[in-house]
Amino acid sequence: KTKTTLIISNEYLDVQEAIYTRVDRGVTRLSAQGGFTDKERPVLMCVVNSSELGVLKRTIKEVDPEAFVIVTDSAEVVGRGFYDPA
Repeated sequence: KTKTTLIISNEYLDVQEAIYTRVDRGVTRLSAQGGFTDKERPVLMCVVNSSELGVLKRTIKEVDPEAFVIVTDSAEVVGRGFYDPA
């Protein structure tokens, strides 16, 4: 089972680097616009195995305790580090 996380943080560069180094997962930076502030801000997307989710959440909280994190189940993930049908 895999989880997709969306992370909104003012410390997004530090969070991104911590995920690379502590969780050993990649991050995709998505462009977004705050609904309340109307300001451009990045959203980080990271897909992890269920067993890695605890480490990911602890890492984010250590770097930015104010980060907003959404966790969803992933129906299917194909690609580097995940299932490869080839």
